Amino acid sequence: MVSKKIRVLYLIALSIFSIYILLLFSNYSEIPETVASHIDITGKVDGYSHKNALWISSIVNLFILVVLGLLIKNPKYANYPVELTDENRENVYKKMQLFLAAIAIITTLFFSYMIFKAIGLEKNYIYLIIYVIAVPIFTIIYFGRSK
Repeated sequence: MVSKKIRVLYLIALSIFSIYILLLFSNYSEIPETVASHIDITGKVDGYSHKNALWISSIVNLFILVVLGLLIKNPKYANYPVELTDENRENVYKKMQLFLAAIAIITTLFFSYMIFKAIGLEKNYIYLIIYVIAVPIFTIIYFGRSK
């Protein structure tokens, strides 16, 4: 059983993915033919590709989200660093589900930064604030009220 908190966290990752796909789709014609394909830890671009690579990276992100979603739904298939017993199974499953949901959000944020950089929105902090902070907050508020 997946708890409501885990579902909301995973939904945050899906909402971030959906928004950056919509941004990519709506701004695709304005994106230059050559875009950053690799950004180092300091934010410096050190690799370039054709703008079609943005779709490929989005597909990779979607694949990662699907795999993480399946593992969240079926935690018995995940690899655990401890031996599972009847006493600890439920607790370990919950911790793994929380970990996987957090990884889904973090991974999607990294992929979304590449899209933002290609579109040219990374310097416009208001969009980043709306995108990274407001969307998850509204998602939590919306699903926090539903029963």
